[in-house]
Amino acid sequence: MKKFFDFRTLAEIAFVLAVMLGVKWLADSIELIGAGQMGMWAGIIAATLFMKLRGATWRGLGLKLPKGPRDLGLTLGLALLAVVSVIGFLAFVNPLIGTYFGLEAAPDATARFEFFLGKPLYFISYLVGVVWIGAAIGEELLFRGFLLNRLGDLFGGSKASLVVALVVHAVIFGALHAYQGLPGMIGTGVAALIFGSIYLGSKRRLVPVILGHGIINSIGLTAYYLSDGAIT
Repeated sequence: MKKFFDFRTLAEIAFVLAVMLGVKWLADSIELIGAGQMGMWAGIIAATLFMKLRGATWRGLGLKLPKGPRDLGLTLGLALLAVVSVIGFLAFVNPLIGTYFGLEAAPDATARFEFFLGKPLYFISYLVGVVWIGAAIGEELLFRGFLLNRLGDLFGGSKASLVVALVVHAVIFGALHAYQGLPGMIGTGVAALIFGSIYLGSKRRLVPVILGHGIINSIGLTAYYLSDGAIT
């Protein structure tokens, strides 16, 4: 019988998150573009080393391409579900919550993106390197693939523990977006709940949530770019 709350697993989670935040802080301190994504991949490297010690693989956590038309259709359908669910919440529900409680987004939340306005090559490079490789792939690997599963292990590995893990990992994900203000933290936290639910509900498929995440971020960033920063 597995013991509840494995402190060795807790130490592993804490170390990986500390590596991620530490590298991000160093990259931010010298004003590098994509500091968050650098931290993300540093965390993924640390997580991979721990996984190797346990005999776990990213493929075992769901990082595998669909096989055959049926599997491809399911993958695309789940990605579409993620896109519609997250955008629906962000576009309609989150603003109502913000208005009702008088919450305001951080005024400089989009300042980090101003450097590529009017510069198509910069924009495309950022879209590919940071949005897709850094955020879509990186965040889904680290937060859904690693963190969500390890939190489930931390709380005992039962079905109930996965529900707790789903909520805790969403709180952590939202908190890491504090630069967006409280509405942004709520929005990203709910997005994590949606991505995590689809991941677990699809028997741990990472590709659908990677696609959904990348499409959502691409839509938002493209709208921001084409409107010259007016749409945020």
